[in-house]
Amino acid sequence: MTDLIIREPAPNEIPRAAYLFRNSFLRQESRVLVAVRSLPVERFVAGIAWWIEGAFGRFQLATQSGAPNPEAFERLINQVAAFAQKAGLERLQYADLLTDDDQRSNFLRNLGFEPLATDRFFEIACQDVWVRLMPLCDKYEAHFPSDWRTESIRSHPPELVLNLIRDYKLMSADELLRYWNVGPPWGFEPVVSSILFDGVRPIGALLTRAVEDMFFVDVRVVHMENRRLRALGNMLLLRHVALHWKPGGLIQRLQFRGGEIEHRETANLAIRMGGHELPPRYIFAKKL
Repeated sequence: MTDLIIREPAPNEIPRAAYLFRNSFLRQESRVLVAVRSLPVERFVAGIAWWIEGAFGRFQLATQSGAPNPEAFERLINQVAAFAQKAGLERLQYADLLTDDDQRSNFLRNLGFEPLATDRFFEIACQDVWVRLMPLCDKYEAHFPSDWRTESIRSHPPELVLNLIRDYKLMSADELLRYWNVGPPWGFEPVVSSILFDGVRPIGALLTRAVEDMFFVDVRVVHMENRRLRALGNMLLLRHVALHWKPGGLIQRLQFRGGEIEHRETANLAIRMGGHELPPRYIFAKKL
């Protein structure tokens, strides 16, 4: 007979529960359950944070050790699934993208979760981007339309780029607003992230977060049908990054994310810049 109990943390236990998720960025409306063992002393061994987005529930798992706890995780997920079914939700979806070799992937598969979507990732050394990019920008300086410019997102509202990114399905509107408003370390870097303007009209965006020693690019898009103009727009967005990156500093890598279907251009750009592809990552979901 197990001594594992699944429950909500009491008000005075909230700091202890929050510590489980110290490496996660949780939504303010998240509901939290903890898995508690009472022997030899009472302690939190795992937790689940979940919230509702439209017709589905999203969740994150955490443990004190960082390693999966299969028994606790399964009971936590089952409890959340019961809540979600009662609320009439269509599916549960894990909030983080996971690689095949992540222990959580196997665990979720064993519980009936399947990949809902696949994202490709590409990595480039910042120094390589600078070496390749700056001569290209100098070469094509006269070709950039005179009304084009990039501006940091710091003084702009997120609504300016919502329509630009909607078709690419790289980030939901809720996620965009959340990352835009919170700032570092969880949100978009407000100076390096930029919007590409044609006069007063936004036509492109590059939104990045500083994660450890890299800029993680969540969104990079230029909304132009003309391939040549699209390439020039990408140059300007990357030049904005390069001009605000300090060589020799903490940030050493640039990592791009692109949908398997919706945003194949990311792959072409990354390879041209001397990057290499990383293992794909998956969004795991389960119908209720």
